[in-house]
Amino acid sequence: MISIALNIVRRILRSRSRLCCLPVASLAIFAGIAAASPAAQAASPVGDWLTGEGGAVVKIARCGGAAHGSAALCGHIVGIVLDHGSPMPKDWQGRSQCGFELIRPSAARPGGKIWRGRIINPHNGARYHAEFHVDHAGSLALRGYVGLPIFGETRHWLPFHGTVPASCRLDRSAIASGAR
Repeated sequence: MISIALNIVRRILRSRSRLCCLPVASLAIFAGIAAASPAAQAASPVGDWLTGEGGAVVKIARCGGAAHGSAALCGHIVGIVLDHGSPMPKDWQGRSQCGFELIRPSAARPGGKIWRGRIINPHNGARYHAEFHVDHAGSLALRGYVGLPIFGETRHWLPFHGTVPASCRLDRSAIASGAR
């Protein structure tokens, strides 16, 4: 996009009537810079993400139901790395972690780049505040905290492009081929 804007400016500068076209050149440059800026290309957190330790795949999608609002995002465990024959892990209430709602309804902050909601530890049910966004490297930066964000920890999840079976069971080779 920037190269197109620069080509337009070059053509205008070569023309005879440069002053009359200066506003057009300025607009072309501004449009090229704005389109190439990270703010204009803010990535959506919607999709499949491999957790930081590589043990699970979480699908972030629009929450179901009108109670959450149409823009709210939720995250569910859709894949868990298990050794052959290992049982599916259970949450703190004894239910399967497959399908567990890890990220509770999250709403975008003004500007739409950072999402805020709650995250739940499936092992003990502890609830934390959470903020997440897609960073400049394309990973999901997820910060869980108590009270204020300064009292928390940030984890980075990678995009997952592999296939997750309905059983939620993944082996290490599926993780290696699905993460980039």
